[in-house]
Formats: sequence, structure tokens, C-alpha cells
Amino acid sequence: MKKISFDAAEILANKFRVEAGVSLIEPIGVKSILRKKNVLTIYKPLSENSFGLSLKSKAGDCFMLINSNSTRGRQHFTVAHELFHLYYDENPIPHICRPEIDGVNNTEKSADLFASALLMPKEGLFQMISAEEIFAKNVKLATIIKLEQYFSVSRSSLLFRLKALGLLNEGDLQSLLKIPVKESAKQYGYDTTLYNKGNENLVLGDFGEKARLLYDSEKISEGHYLELLNLISNGKD
Repeated sequence: MKKISFDAAEILANKFRVEAGVSLIEPIGVKSILRKKNVLTIYKPLSENSFGLSLKSKAGDCFMLINSNSTRGRQHFTVAHELFHLYYDENPIPHICRPEIDGVNNTEKSADLFASALLMPKEGLFQMISAEEIFAKNVKLATIIKLEQYFSVSRSSLLFRLKALGLLNEGDLQSLLKIPVKESAKQYGYDTTLYNKGNENLVLGDFGEKARLLYDSEKISEGHYLELLNLISNGKD
């Protein structure tokens, strides 16, 4: 698959938002989207450089695994990245997403472009950035923290998105990347949950419902059914 263009990623992200009933300016709740799309999603600890994976069965059932050891902001980006593979990848191949180890091919770059546009809509960003900052192409740290908190994304994801939109130059990008994330958010009075790992053992989807149907149809024993329920009981949010 060829890498999609920046404009194509914007169009796909807007299309996804419209079909999901989300406006083109507001934050997108990834867990709500996963539930609406009925994507069975499990948050489990993975290795440090592994973010997640997704796969779709021939019947159209979708599954996603997200690394609960990642920060919550990074988890949101991973979900959006995997949504591209599930709905727009021409030839999805199940694999653990490990860009730091495996490199980034065209399909992965396309998924990243889509995720960035989906989580941080251009119209929504411009609405929250002052005209002075836009014309000067110099977004202040206070605005950056406000944006990352509002859209629930990591600092690095937001900074690269702003640069792609022409709102930061390379020098400002590198300077901002060096600022301690949690410490700076605390200094501006924000909660730091976004920058912590979490959601370990969380399960989203109709896993429990399907287990019950299997039990009611006598395809699994009561003991097996209880084992399946126990598997997800500690992961409900």
C-alpha cells in the first residue's frame, strides 16, 4: 500500500468522524468509538516498544490489543492508528506495532497520519489557538498543554501535528520536546493522569455477551463460562 497523502488522511479522518456522529472540532472519545464500532478491545501490559495490534476476521469481527504500559495519551493514538488498519488498510496484516524496532513503512505512516488527523482535527485546533499565535506560527506552551489536555493526546503527538499544520518550525518543535511533560502540566495546574499508564486488563466490547450466548446454547460448560467472566471481571471501567 502506498502512503496516503496528508490531505487524504484529513478526508478519511473527517469521514470517520461524520460516520461515527462526531463533529469536526470536538475531542473524540476512543473508548466510546470502540464500543460503538463493537471492536473487542483488551488492554494488557506489553513490552516497552510495543504499542498494540488489531485484526479483523473474515466475518468482519474486529479485535484490538492495546499496551496498558503506554501512557493514556499514547494509548489513544494507538487506538486511532489501529482504526485505520481495521477500516482503511487495503491489506491489513496482524502485527505488533513496534516502530522503534521495526521501522515505519508506508502503511504505518498512513495510519499515523490518519490517527493524528482523527484525534486532533485541524478545525478544532485552530479554533482554540489565538490569531496572534497562528500568524506568528509560535504556539505558546500554555496553549499546547491546554490542547493536549482537551484532545487527550500525548505532548509529542500534538507537537508533530502542529508542525505538520505549519504552526511550529523545527527549532521550536525541538525546544518544546525537551520540556518535561508532567512537570510543566503541573505548573499550569493540570491533572497528570493523561501522562500516566493505565487501563490494565480493561476489556471493551461484547465479550461477556458472546460468552453468555455460548453458555445458553450449551456450547461451553458453566465452569468455562465462569472462567471467561473472571477473565474480564477485573477489567471493567
